[in-house]
Amino acid sequence: MTLLETSGGVQLSPQYIAGLSILATGGLVLMWTVFWRAVAQAKESVREILLSAGFFRTVAVMGVIAATVVLSLAGRLEGNITGAILSGIVGYVLGQLAGHGRTPARDQEE
Repeated sequence: MTLLETSGGVQLSPQYIAGLSILATGGLVLMWTVFWRAVAQAKESVREILLSAGFFRTVAVMGVIAATVVLSLAGRLEGNITGAILSGIVGYVLGQLAGHGRTPARDQEE
């Protein structure tokens, strides 16, 4: 795995990009293995988890983060685009958390 020098900076070789993709995939597989083992130990309903909207949001966010990191490290995305994608994800996640903390009583006080 080598780095290639170009006029625009350092370009990663295809082998390095493939290695990054394999590393990201391995990390996701490991994380999901830990998650499903925790679900099994807690005796939670797998069906309820798979049908929940929160599960799909989590999967989508994780996929976008993994793809963004790999593409950014591979030199396929510029730094400002990577920052925009990741900050958008952070804003989305924090917006979801803020929305869950509100109650009707709090809304009437403001």
